Amino acid sequence: MLTYSFHNIEIPAGKTSGEVQTLCPQCSHTRKKKTDKCLSVNLDKKAWYCQHCQWKGAIIDRPEVVKYEVPEWKNNTTLSDKVLKWFEGRRITAATLNKMQITEQVEWMPQVSKEVNCICFNYFEGGVLKNTKYRDGSKNFKMHKGAELIPYNIDCLATAKEVWIVEGEMDALSLIEAGIENVISVPNGAQPNLTFFDRFMPSFDHIEKIHIAVDNDAPGIELRNAIAERFGKDKCDYIVFKDCKDANEYLLLNGAFALRDAANNATEFPMVGVFSITDYLPEIENLYNYGLPEGCGTGMPGFDSLLKFHKGYLTTITGVPGHGKSDFLDHILIKLLQKHGWKGAFYSPENRPVELHISKLMRKITQRPFQGHNRMNQEEVYEALLLLENNIYFVKPEKDFTLDSILSKVAELKNRRNIDWFVIDAWNKLEHQYSESETKYIGQSLDKIVNFCERYNVHCFLVAHPRKIQKKDGGIYEVPTLYDIAGSANFFNKTDNGITVYRNFQNNSVEVHVQKVKFSHWGAVGTQNFAYDIATGLYIEKL
Repeated sequence: MLTYSFHNIEIPAGKTSGEVQTLCPQCSHTRKKKTDKCLSVNLDKKAWYCQHCQWKGAIIDRPEVVKYEVPEWKNNTTLSDKVLKWFEGRRITAATLNKMQITEQVEWMPQVSKEVNCICFNYFEGGVLKNTKYRDGSKNFKMHKGAELIPYNIDCLATAKEVWIVEGEMDALSLIEAGIENVISVPNGAQPNLTFFDRFMPSFDHIEKIHIAVDNDAPGIELRNAIAERFGKDKCDYIVFKDCKDANEYLLLNGAFALRDAANNATEFPMVGVFSITDYLPEIENLYNYGLPEGCGTGMPGFDSLLKFHKGYLTTITGVPGHGKSDFLDHILIKLLQKHGWKGAFYSPENRPVELHISKLMRKITQRPFQGHNRMNQEEVYEALLLLENNIYFVKPEKDFTLDSILSKVAELKNRRNIDWFVIDAWNKLEHQYSESETKYIGQSLDKIVNFCERYNVHCFLVAHPRKIQKKDGGIYEVPTLYDIAGSANFFNKTDNGITVYRNFQNNSVEVHVQKVKFSHWGAVGTQNFAYDIATGLYIEKL
């Protein structure tokens, strides 16, 4: 531990607490009054501050290097008949025991206060024995006194791309018996404290998937969740051994081949803040049977293409409020789904409630109204919902509405569902936090989105409202441009593609102005006119 003398600070003899005044080694020797005690030292906080030169600091205790005991490796892998028969009763063969260097020896067991013959589960790291767990015939356990806690069979990580984590050595042996050798066990059972993993975290960097196969009881589930939190739920899944507590029990009842199949039948952890069509089935049924609620949305989904879209880029859509930016965007996304199998996710607070948004998407799929005359029939409803269920997701964070929060959910969906696009509708519905200028913040945020799209090979559709625009003579709005978006010209400069949706309410037509195209082979700047069918939400090109 560092002391005050290391910093040339003199503390009066016998003083161990409170506050003292002493000479400052930084400035006292340079002052006229060299005996002036200008350094205040708080002995309780181990911190100091000079009233003259403002020098300050503190003593930080450095943790002592822990020296662990190491058990003696006796290399006695010849097991007694009694031990072999016991393992045979658990369906563990001698070949597996020899491979994992299981031994036996007489040990003092504190639970029974005497020496008894024990099975020895030996913990190696880099081929060197680091710890041993002893188990007697009455299922009493102890670890080698003073030895370091490390995961069992940690050396298997060296060449593995995926790994199974179990709760005990017997479960590890069971999976190895079933042909799964890249399996490790926690050393201390169902304990949520996983600090023994700290030193080994770099060893998991190359691991692509972690399968958690712990006991199917309350402590095991707590351990499962703790492991998933440590390594990240997107990197983990879990195994449930049907009608069995653990892997060894499953091996006993069903055999090695069945255990291998079960160990490869993993379940994903649920994603918090992401919902599928199934979650909204009651609301959709209610809408279909009892009609749409009055005043619950503006009906602005959709999009139709004047461009050729590619994954990995950003398209920004703007337009006068109420002119159908979101409605036109929905239109193009359904087209991309139907024609090219593109699937994706909505963060769309402007389209709430979600079930109403779903009903609008169903109109575009069936090309028939959701309600009223000639509405879609039950079979069409089912087919539309099936298409959406397998391809469309909705991001609804519980409390964090920042751009980083939304992008993290999209990344999770990309890794788990391989989505092709995502929507942010609209920019002003994000929770913005910036200390610098709004222009700089917007530029950095758009760069973040563009880089994210490239990294994850997804297309982002960003809806952004223009600032207040003036009306022309006759009370008609001018067509806004990307430069008119509130906040920054970066919405034009940073985006790959730019579109304005403009509605002519007098003749019920829609003008789609393509104002920016990333590459000329994708399209060109220009305008396309559409007829709009209010009942179905469909956009029909005008020749």
